[in-house]
Amino acid sequence: MNQCRKIQVAMLACGIAIFGWACSSAGARKDPPRASAVQAEKLPDIWRSLTTGKEYFVRTDKTHFYAQWVNLPPAAAQHGAYIHSTCKLVGSKWAGTSEIYMPCVVGEGKKITNTCHLTLKIEIDSISKDQITGRGQTLKKFDCGACKVNEAGWADFEWVPVS
Repeated sequence: MNQCRKIQVAMLACGIAIFGWACSSAGARKDPPRASAVQAEKLPDIWRSLTTGKEYFVRTDKTHFYAQWVNLPPAAAQHGAYIHSTCKLVGSKWAGTSEIYMPCVVGEGKKITNTCHLTLKIEIDSISKDQITGRGQTLKKFDCGACKVNEAGWADFEWVPVS
């Protein structure tokens, strides 16, 4: 082979080697997960709050998070109690509200004196197949008779899949 032909073959071999290396590196590279990437992995259906023990049926789509309380106590279920939470993806977290209809109990006998509709804010910071974390508004002072929130605060929460 003449000198020119040897150079052409060497350049072709180098080009193929570089192309192969670039393709294998691109396939191995992992971009950081985005908030909406959770949609790609199948999440468990039922989650338990480590804070309250409540269990929620959870589903997500590209831009929304939904949760519904499923392990209601029998007395609460008889009164039609529910907690439905809906959040929209805003930047890197989900923000929304929890619509709540709960029997209000007072005193040691825990007699139901009223049923109240409430709307409280909720934020989901992180969702993975192993954990959901966020924070929600809590009731610090509540008038059961008038179903009026006199003082609210915020509390962090963590949910884990129910096995």
